[in-house]
Amino acid sequence: MLNDIDLGEVVDKDWKCATFKQVIDLTEKTDALIAKCGVAHADSFKNSPDKLDAAIEEMMDLEKKARLGGDAKSNLRLALEIINLLVALGDHEKLMFNAELLMKRRAQPKSVQTAILKSSRSAIEKCNEADKVTLIKKLRDICQGKIHVELEFAQLSVELVNIWEKQGLIKESAELLQEVQVETISNMERLEKLTILLHQMRLNLDVEDYIRAAIMARKTTSRALSKPNSRLIKIEYYQLMLRYYAHFRNYWYLAKCWMELYATVTDEEVVKEIPDHPLVKDPTQALRTCCVFLVLSPNAITDDREQTDAAAFSTWNKETDRLALIEKYSKEKLAQDHLPQVVEFAGEFLQKELIHWPIFQKKYENVCPDVLSDPKIVEDLHTRVTEHNIKVISRHYKRIKVTRLAELIDLSVTDAEDAVCKLVIVKDIWAKVDRIDGIITFQKKKNHTEVMNDMKTGIDHVLSQITSTCHLLHKEKMLHGITA
Repeated sequence: MLNDIDLGEVVDKDWKCATFKQVIDLTEKTDALIAKCGVAHADSFKNSPDKLDAAIEEMMDLEKKARLGGDAKSNLRLALEIINLLVALGDHEKLMFNAELLMKRRAQPKSVQTAILKSSRSAIEKCNEADKVTLIKKLRDICQGKIHVELEFAQLSVELVNIWEKQGLIKESAELLQEVQVETISNMERLEKLTILLHQMRLNLDVEDYIRAAIMARKTTSRALSKPNSRLIKIEYYQLMLRYYAHFRNYWYLAKCWMELYATVTDEEVVKEIPDHPLVKDPTQALRTCCVFLVLSPNAITDDREQTDAAAFSTWNKETDRLALIEKYSKEKLAQDHLPQVVEFAGEFLQKELIHWPIFQKKYENVCPDVLSDPKIVEDLHTRVTEHNIKVISRHYKRIKVTRLAELIDLSVTDAEDAVCKLVIVKDIWAKVDRIDGIITFQKKKNHTEVMNDMKTGIDHVLSQITSTCHLLHKEKMLHGITA
């Protein structure tokens, strides 16, 4: 008996909610109206704007009755019929006007609003680039502030950014995409979220906004990147992080990014999934660069929280011992078989011997041309060689003349003293410089308590050895039946 209800009474009610119990059924009237002036009759409206306006007005009136009468199916059908009719006619001005009008109507269900936007977006594909930008901007304005269409808002923003990027508007693209908070969009697919996050990171790096790039990088986790269907995204993520850390010349985290890439591209599943990727084809590139950046890293790692927390490193990638990592990756089977020069290069820093810089530089100038072609990086490599030499000398000398130290590490006296001071500041070694006599002391003078403790430790060690020896002698006597 729904058809017997007074429609005027239904329309005039002051509805307070966005969902209703159905009190009217307009299915038959909707069918008749769509058959009369729906999309099927689009050709008859092309040269008759007045006739088109009358048809839209008629459908709008029935849509209002269906909406306020709780007939959700008829409401949805009529709203979509209006939008699809205008899309078919290519009348973008009326399309945007009526789409906005339908979106703003009182008590319009969220599902209908979402459907209106999806149908309106189909017009974007059928127009030229200039009209595309206008349509997308208008649709974004319609979506603005409506949480139930935030997915469509994000997708429209990405479409507009892609167009602007082709036009070279990188700064405007970065600013626009910053408005999209994908982490709060619950109905967006995980891969789509990750793709947009990477897009935001790339644009921020392109405009050299490294603070925002780090913020975007923190929005994902190693767990999300390690899913089976997101391996290609993982590779792209760490390649973007390489750009971020390269800006700060943070060799330690550059090495960690290359560790992640090497672990990813050597995974059997990844090799099967993306065999044509350059890093999958040649994983030695990742291993070579990783070893070089580990060598370039300072032994005392500074804890910069902004850079430490920027990348989503895996749980296994938490090692902080630089020399242990150099040894680990230089002994990889792939390195032993295909990168003998890299193995030898890294091995120089594992030995407790002096490295003579002129010979070292000439010998390994081609070990990794992509990295060592930068004069600044070569200078940092010289610094690592100097630090290694000073630490080797500190193990063998208690006291040494500054002039002799400078001679051993191939530096001037002033530079040698500065290098020692820097290592002392980061607490990599202990040293005391006597500028008057020109002597550097590497062994800290012990107080009486420390001397006595060392003596006690030594005596305890000797007694322990004596006890162990007596026990072994007694065991031999018992086994062989030896008598005194």
